[in-house]
Amino acid sequence: MKRWAFGLILALSLLATPSAQAGSFAFLIDGGLRTMSNSPDTEKAIFGSKQGFGGGVGLSYDRGSRWRFGVDVRRIARKGERAFAMDRTSEAFRLGHPLTLTLIEGVASVSYRFGEVGPVSPYLTIGGGVASWKESSDIAGLVEKSSGTAGLFEARLGLERQAGVLRLAIEGGITMIPNAVGVGGISKVYEEKDLGGLFVVARVGFSRR
Repeated sequence: MKRWAFGLILALSLLATPSAQAGSFAFLIDGGLRTMSNSPDTEKAIFGSKQGFGGGVGLSYDRGSRWRFGVDVRRIARKGERAFAMDRTSEAFRLGHPLTLTLIEGVASVSYRFGEVGPVSPYLTIGGGVASWKESSDIAGLVEKSSGTAGLFEARLGLERQAGVLRLAIEGGITMIPNAVGVGGISKVYEEKDLGGLFVVARVGFSRR
């Protein structure tokens, strides 16, 4: 994880060439609700009505007034229970064995800002990267673990307001992490493979300009 996260940050840093001195960097913090809605039956079976929360940090570079390049690393942790279903048409029932799912995502992105609409600037962001997941469950004192990695794609829309050195933004979008699961457990029963889904997050940026 550390190697590819460092690589993403290094790639962004290389954008700071002498000819782009008019640009600006910003350090970012984000947090909000993240779902696994791309695999809705699996999400419902394991997590029920419990919401998922994710938080992360990032670095962005503005090149001119329209384009922004960024890297983000975020962590999403969810707690639920193991579940069982007879087949993909059956309703699942929970087994009472605690289960924890942790996702670490690294994303490199490019954003296009559409100008100002009153005090805010709407923008569109497209990104790609890697997701690493770990699952741990306790079955009568026996801890079972599994893990894996998969590529991800992300698209999001946001509204940002500049307030001095602060950049305040709200974003909504979707993350897709195909072929991440589906080889075992309840996700195999429901034939669902994507750990991604819809999300809504708030972002705070710190910049000199």
